[in-house]
Amino acid sequence: MTTAAPTAIPESTGSAVPSGGDSSPGEQDQAGLPGILIVDDDPGMIQALAKTLQGLGRLRFATRGAVALRLMKESAPDLVLLDAQMPGLSGFEVLDAMRLDPQLTDLPVIMITSHAEEDFEQSGLEKGAADFIAKPLRPAIVQARVRTQLRLKQANDELRHLSAEDRRKLADAMHDLRASHTRLKQTAADLALANEGLLQFVRMASHDMREPLNTMVQFTGLVVEDHAQVLPEDARRYLQLVLKAGQRMRTLLDDVVRYARLQQTGEAEPHSPVALDTILNDLRDALAARLKNSGGSLHIEPLPVVMGHASLLSLLFQNLLANALKFVPAGRAPEVRVTVKTDGHMARVTVSDNGIGVAPEHLSKLFQPFQRLNLRKDYEGTGLGLSISRQIAELHGGHIEVHADVGGGSCFSVTLPLA
Repeated sequence: MTTAAPTAIPESTGSAVPSGGDSSPGEQDQAGLPGILIVDDDPGMIQALAKTLQGLGRLRFATRGAVALRLMKESAPDLVLLDAQMPGLSGFEVLDAMRLDPQLTDLPVIMITSHAEEDFEQSGLEKGAADFIAKPLRPAIVQARVRTQLRLKQANDELRHLSAEDRRKLADAMHDLRASHTRLKQTAADLALANEGLLQFVRMASHDMREPLNTMVQFTGLVVEDHAQVLPEDARRYLQLVLKAGQRMRTLLDDVVRYARLQQTGEAEPHSPVALDTILNDLRDALAARLKNSGGSLHIEPLPVVMGHASLLSLLFQNLLANALKFVPAGRAPEVRVTVKTDGHMARVTVSDNGIGVAPEHLSKLFQPFQRLNLRKDYEGTGLGLSISRQIAELHGGHIEVHADVGGGSCFSVTLPLA
């Protein structure tokens, strides 16, 4: 249907576009387009909107709110552009009426207004308007917002028209999901209870075993110190083996308790600023005897303050430094360097050495608990140190990684949040 631009817009001009000399698309061309109802008492505004939206939908028009409601009930559009200020029923009153009608309550509405006040817009949004466009109109903005609302309407319609089979499948899937969630919660509760029981067992076993173990180590040490001169050589060697085995068992007990405690992060105190310089300098003093005996060197760059637990971070770097000093070929003096780089809110602290390195095929096993990559006769250890270090790093919201080659040393990098 083609019309010339009228001097006055009637209450509804159907699908014709009221523009000077332009014509609307044919009915066949418009068949697949969404319906758009423009409601405004200003003929000039209707013409401007019609020109802007031509080609985006099948356009209909109304100049009064009551007529707009009737047109919507006769054939619901996909989108309504509604003038907020009109004589008779205002745009807000039309919106109220739409929200009370089950057939119209879900229709998306873009309010057209010359008021830009925040409370005015808030009132419309609270009544159910999907969007606001302020006068004077900018065609590109109007088109973009209309396209957005039409896409949302199409998506909502597709969801609303799911077949009964789709809804049944969705309901079954939701039922299975809820059941899985319930089982998962129960499993998590069971694991938490089992973990608490395991931790209590480890604590009791450690306490009960430590007393006789300490007695054995102390008295064996006294026998070696006081009577070594009168004991046969093989007896002294046997006692030394007993002493070393007892000390290794004591270290293992300590590491197992630390490992179990880290499974319950709730035991850790809240994060606070920790000066890594202080931590590393204290560790340097603690390792002074080992450095002197091995002829090794430890170089530490100035380090930042991070957020964390001082005791846990001390344990982490103690493990890394002890490994760096321990895993070196016989006859080689260990050389250890601690460096740092910062990136945004994180610090990356690297401990590098000149030790035996790690074969590429063993890197994936390095942080697993109780994994030993070397014979105990060559290098002492429990296989828990790096696993504990990884858990401490993750407990702080960071991580630990390693770069190593066989015979070329190792570099362990720990990422921690800066204070």
